[in-house]
Order: sequence, then structure tokens, then C-alpha cells
Amino acid sequence: MVMKNQDQVVQEEMRKLIKRSCKTNQNYYSKNYNFQKVLLKFFFNSADVTIDYDRQLISLWTGVKTDAHPGKLYDINEATPINIAYSNLEETLKGCLEKEVKQINFYTSLLFHYNQVIEERDLEAQSA
Repeated sequence: MVMKNQDQVVQEEMRKLIKRSCKTNQNYYSKNYNFQKVLLKFFFNSADVTIDYDRQLISLWTGVKTDAHPGKLYDINEATPINIAYSNLEETLKGCLEKEVKQINFYTSLLFHYNQVIEERDLEAQSA
């Protein structure tokens, strides 16, 4: 029997969470939308993200990080909009998963926060 290490378990759970987040009705006020935005913001190191489910388009605002002014993450004057078209949001989000320590730690925090919220919502919808 092969034992999975903690990083593998986190990756597997993230894939499951992504799958669940893409199965439900997509709207801009759901926890699923927030989860997907946070994952994309982290992966692309962007200041903001919008997901247009109807047009299958991800819009990112990226900018040069500024180290000159403590507490200031981005110079808004240098922010650049980037649009990414997708045909399968679930696969696109899964493609954002990485295996470095920083990323695994971030995914662990996402799982702690969003896994419980999405599961609770799924249970409420099933019982209604």
C-alpha cells in the first residue's frame, strides 16, 4: 500500500474542491466565485480578477509589484488588463495548481476556509 504524503493529499483535495466549485450554478456572489478568484489571483499574482462565465473569459489586472513603498503592493498606473479565454474552467483552474511549499501552504488555507463553506452549502441545497 502506497501512503500519500501531505502535499499529495492537499493537491488531491484542491482538485476535488475545484471540481465541486465548477459543478454548481455559477454566479458572482457565491463562495465558489470567491474561491476561484482567489486561486487565480494567487497563481497569476494579479491585483484583481473577474470571471465571466457566459463569455468564458478570465480578466486579470496585473501590475509591477512595487518594493519602493512599504505597504503598497501595486502601482495602479502600471496595471495591465489581460484576458484569458477558456473552454473548460475546471481544467483551467486545475492547471493553476503548483507543488512548491509556498503554494501548498496557501492551498491548505484555501481548503480550510472554502472546503467547509462549499460543503455546507452543498448539503443545504440537497436537503431543500
